[in-house]
Amino acid sequence: MDLREFQNLNAVKSRLLKIAAGGVCEHCGEAYPFALLEIHAIYPRSRADTACPDLQKEVLILCPECHRFFHARPVQVSIQRQLVRYRPKKVKTAMRQVLGYQPRSYVPPETNPPDAIFREMFESGALDLCLNGG
Repeated sequence: MDLREFQNLNAVKSRLLKIAAGGVCEHCGEAYPFALLEIHAIYPRSRADTACPDLQKEVLILCPECHRFFHARPVQVSIQRQLVRYRPKKVKTAMRQVLGYQPRSYVPPETNPPDAIFREMFESGALDLCLNGG
């Protein structure tokens, strides 16, 4: 199912996405009643049933005027993605929760302890690399 079908079948989630955005158009920043806000699919053929997609990256909450503008003069996908990129973290988190997405936690690779790295650099005479930005 694509994102448009998802919106039609999940009216409650659609409303919760609008609430997560704070009832504000993500393009112009104006507040609107939830009934007037529209969910814009950045890439409408995105699949809503793919393995763990972060669907909050595929939607924007827009007022009717901005939504018409986005379709009348097709706004570049890169600009739409930039709007998503600058979305406040709490909005991203709330949208992910509505859409059932859990980001994977980052586990850094195992490294040597810092004191062992320093000792190795000191013994090899390579400390000047650290001092000179190398």
